[in-house]
Amino acid sequence: MNAANAGKGTNARNRTKRFALPLAIALLAAILMGWNLRRSQGQMPTGAVQAGEVPLKGFEAKTLDATKAGDPDAAMRQLHELMDAMRANNWNPIKVPRSLLTLADARFAEDPADRGAAHIVFPSLPDVPECVPEYEPIAFYTNIYARYNRSYYKGDRSQSHPTGYVIVGWKDGRIEKVPIMQVRTFVSRNSDVTDCFPGMPEYATAKPNVMVSDAAK
Repeated sequence: MNAANAGKGTNARNRTKRFALPLAIALLAAILMGWNLRRSQGQMPTGAVQAGEVPLKGFEAKTLDATKAGDPDAAMRQLHELMDAMRANNWNPIKVPRSLLTLADARFAEDPADRGAAHIVFPSLPDVPECVPEYEPIAFYTNIYARYNRSYYKGDRSQSHPTGYVIVGWKDGRIEKVPIMQVRTFVSRNSDVTDCFPGMPEYATAKPNVMVSDAAK
């Protein structure tokens, strides 16, 4: 092999090396993104978790438990004020004081979506046909005190350790803490798959919550 050909071979190998590292980094990033996406979607385990198995490190919940680090009693007092204000304004949250629409403990919510402005859900707004009709008796609810506490294991498996509750405000004035294990799901007349709470007519035929179907015993 002459010097010119040898030089071409060396340049080709160098180019291969330059492209190989970014490609490997991109592949690793894609794998990690896929793993995080499966975690965020609460993917069910591909196999049973055996007693005594040690979960993978680095996937623990990054927020404190609102039931312990927060002030649920203060939240309940605020939600009673919200109930009174909504009753006085035809159950329309747009007309109530904005200070009542934000709970301080939302910053501890397990789901990042519940840390934003919509952590109190108003499922039966007046004159809004897109709302789920089965929720008509419910004024509001919030998930910020409910946690799935999923642990992740080798083999793309996970297991939930549910704790906490969903606070549900009914238009008859009741404000209840519904344990997360009692929350079910159903398909509404609007074809939405949504939560179902004890006291709703659909509860008897609603399905168990798939997110707690693998709960640790």
